[in-house]
Amino acid sequence: MASGCGAMIHRFTLPVLCVLCLMVASTVHAQTASRAFTVHSMQVIRAEQAGQPYVLALWSVYCEPCRDELALLGRFKAANPSLSVILVAADPPEDAPSIASVLSQFDLAGIEHWSFADAFVEPMRYAIDPRWRGELPRTYLFDADHNAKAVAGRLDAEALAAWLKNLKQR
Repeated sequence: MASGCGAMIHRFTLPVLCVLCLMVASTVHAQTASRAFTVHSMQVIRAEQAGQPYVLALWSVYCEPCRDELALLGRFKAANPSLSVILVAADPPEDAPSIASVLSQFDLAGIEHWSFADAFVEPMRYAIDPRWRGELPRTYLFDADHNAKAVAGRLDAEALAAWLKNLKQR
């Protein structure tokens, strides 16, 4: 009787393990997949970050200075896990494999990231900031009231530290 019971347990264990593996795999995929950034995405981001300060960093796989900034933002997020860092790849949808590769290279899969959903980028850029003309990297440091400080060009650790200090003094 014990061998029959053991066979029954084994018969149920394999399917349960398969389901658990699929759940873990789908969770990992959800953390690594970029969200599609459209003209309405800034409204979504603002709503999701309501009352919270956050960093919004725009980058591209073709932008070498962006790689330095991605490394900096990865370190910043690790040191400040409660602050949101949101990455937006200003690349067309066909660059999704390259975007995923860069994010993986800098171990940024756990940071929220979006990528432009359309190759016609001007409306999306305008939705982010009507004054932005596409130069990269470009970062916005939002306070809890969502007042933004735009940083054109490479962000440095000192600017992040000053922004963080200012947040703590409020």
